[in-house]
Amino acid sequence: MNVQTAAFNLVHDYPGGATALAPLLGKSASTLNHEVDPNYATAKLGLADALKLTMLSKDRSILNAFAMACHCMVLPLPSSPEGIDDDTFTSVTRMAREFAEVISQIAEVTADGAVSDNELGRVEREAAELVAAVQAVLAALQARNRASKRTSQWEAR
Repeated sequence: MNVQTAAFNLVHDYPGGATALAPLLGKSASTLNHEVDPNYATAKLGLADALKLTMLSKDRSILNAFAMACHCMVLPLPSSPEGIDDDTFTSVTRMAREFAEVISQIAEVTADGAVSDNELGRVEREAAELVAAVQAVLAALQARNRASKRTSQWEAR
């Protein structure tokens, strides 16, 4: 799906459609309809409005279509629930970043069809950083698991 179609579908599939979303963007429903209509060449949806629509609707279709057009993918990151102050979510974010860096290195070093010793070394270093990030996530989850067991033991008394 292309970005224009994703924007059109997001607006029209949202409960209340353009009539509900347009005021939240500070525009009329007619203007928003024109901006997302692929047959209306003179009006364009801006990036800031695309971001607002994505955040308001919690629909990532525009983002995913943009990423696909750039030969990328979107990886949603978890947010830390209220009252949780451990490193789990920070570690997951780091792990996702390290994974992206491994993929980026692999794409870079294989672009010419050959992999030199130096290029292989770069990928190996990135992979080692990814493994360390995975281990940090596991350590954070293990700590949360131990804390849960302590809490449940106290509740059982």
